[in-house]
Amino acid sequence: MYSKPNPQLWSGRVDEQDEKLGKQWHEKVEFLEYPYEKKSGVALLGFECDEGVKRNKGRVGAKDGSDELKKAMGGFAWHLDSKLYDCGKVVADEDLEKSQEELALHISTLLKNNHFPIVLGGGHEVAFGSFMGAYNYLKDEIAIINFDAHFDLREADEATSGTPFAQIASTCKEFSYMCLGVSKAANTKALFKKADDLHVEYILDTKMSYMYIENIKLKLDNFLKSKKHIYITIDTDVFPSCQVPAVSAMASRGVEISLVYDILEYIFENYKEKIKLLDIAEYNPKYDINEIGKKAVSRLVFDIVEFLSH
Repeated sequence: MYSKPNPQLWSGRVDEQDEKLGKQWHEKVEFLEYPYEKKSGVALLGFECDEGVKRNKGRVGAKDGSDELKKAMGGFAWHLDSKLYDCGKVVADEDLEKSQEELALHISTLLKNNHFPIVLGGGHEVAFGSFMGAYNYLKDEIAIINFDAHFDLREADEATSGTPFAQIASTCKEFSYMCLGVSKAANTKALFKKADDLHVEYILDTKMSYMYIENIKLKLDNFLKSKKHIYITIDTDVFPSCQVPAVSAMASRGVEISLVYDILEYIFENYKEKIKLLDIAEYNPKYDINEIGKKAVSRLVFDIVEFLSH
């Protein structure tokens, strides 16, 4: 089900002393409803879904993530030259597969109308809907960059938050996938074997530090340089639990947010024209502490929108 944008989610202060340059996001964001007319801009689309995490026996609550993140963004200072749209959200139900198809339709429509979609989940089951929306529109190979503690290559009788990339691999003739921040403690030998069988590129969380930054960039270049399109997905459980405790499955080690920021900046600086969409999954406000997670993840969205505006 589609839910129209809710202006009440957006609030913040109004700087009466500088009406021209003192604007915040809540004053500048515009509201765009499906079928998203051609206005060209960054499009924030929510995916209100817990079903994939529930099926995967994780901590539910991420369905409220998109609304909470929008609430946190209203007070950001406005520095953009481009348009920013709140496009509402796709509200999932127990029929996850149908909800993923609906999300894919919305992504395809946004891309067709020259928008850059940023999808705010929801569990990481969002990834299959996001990818298929891009794939259905582009009809071409799409390289996947996933910041995640998990491969999410599980085999199951039904879709879950742990199956999206296995689903993509079985759907598309060409599967091009790189996972950054994989935890050896959180992925079985079977999952590493599956990754190797599918020729998945990955970097362990133990090698995701500034000590290895040049090697990370080199591996990214080798993976991306020949690719035509790029889809970036960020599972917030890739971050250390001390930085983002509000997730469906906390990471005991994780990858520092500052490093993820710098890697994203590098990707956008060098491959911006190839990047077609991005999503953020599994921010779970139910388990937040003093809004630490909300502030950290919403700030990351701010940074990504800034990358897109340059």
